[in-house]
Amino acid sequence: MNKILPIRWLTVLVLGLFILLSGKSWAAEFEPVSYTAYTSLFWLREAGVPEAAEYAKATGKTHLLFTGKIKNFYTLQPVNMLYHEMRYAAINQYVQQKGYKNVMDIACGFSSRGLYMARHGVKYIGAEFQAVAVTGNGYLQKCLKPAELKLAAYEVVDATDKQQMLAAADKMEGPICIAMDGLMMYLTHEQQASVLQNIKAVLKKHGGCFVTSDFSARDFVMDASKVVYDEKNAREVYRESAKVYEDIAEADFDQKFFASDAEVQKFITAQGLKAQQIPLFSEPVKLYSEKGLNKVQLKRLDNLKKEKILWLITLE
Repeated sequence: MNKILPIRWLTVLVLGLFILLSGKSWAAEFEPVSYTAYTSLFWLREAGVPEAAEYAKATGKTHLLFTGKIKNFYTLQPVNMLYHEMRYAAINQYVQQKGYKNVMDIACGFSSRGLYMARHGVKYIGAEFQAVAVTGNGYLQKCLKPAELKLAAYEVVDATDKQQMLAAADKMEGPICIAMDGLMMYLTHEQQASVLQNIKAVLKKHGGCFVTSDFSARDFVMDASKVVYDEKNAREVYRESAKVYEDIAEADFDQKFFASDAEVQKFITAQGLKAQQIPLFSEPVKLYSEKGLNKVQLKRLDNLKKEKILWLITLE
């Protein structure tokens, strides 16, 4: 069996994405993993999510999403805004509906979810590498009030390290909703299995669940493309969007995704966990990125919101 490579090296592979996104090099100021940590934050800011705009301002890096560095940026923009906001908002809604008081966000990057959860009375831990965790805690301090800061923090965690995962989880009391937005597609199946085993260890000790759209990410992005564009153009936009990341990572994401939902189920079950697919949103939700969509596009979006894209993973 091949030795599992640390996730940090996979993260380094995609650091070049932020060279594409940035009109200025920040390499002298940040460790490589920091680059990828900004991606979702800036797409959420573009979408109009208030806490993302606030958090992005706290970073002081208002121009990282540089339009001139991505081919056909304005074609890809509405799809990426929808995709990133939907997966962000879907998990937020799930946490609130189920009444969870603890959220552990794995490989969260500089997610504005910490602001959102703290302001809704939920304890939040962003489980990330040191380069992100230290800087992220500084950003949180710029945005949150003292009472809110007691509910949100980053902890240094490699998701393939069971002891680090458990140590971070032990800072919470009660069941934990473990969240993940955009990690699994960068991992081999062996690494994915390692992460799931560590999540299982946390759930055994604390109770709760693991919720993510990562196992459906390929179809999710395609469906978001179909909301904005017709079938033919949606496929072209999907491939163009994926290629940005694949070229930098020198990877074929299709090799990281499972061929079918049945294979995902089989894989998760093999790790001693139970999985079910649930709708993105079980209650109506208005997205900031809906602004500017026409009636036909909004109808497609309403249908997508009801699709079973989230994976709810629990102990057997």
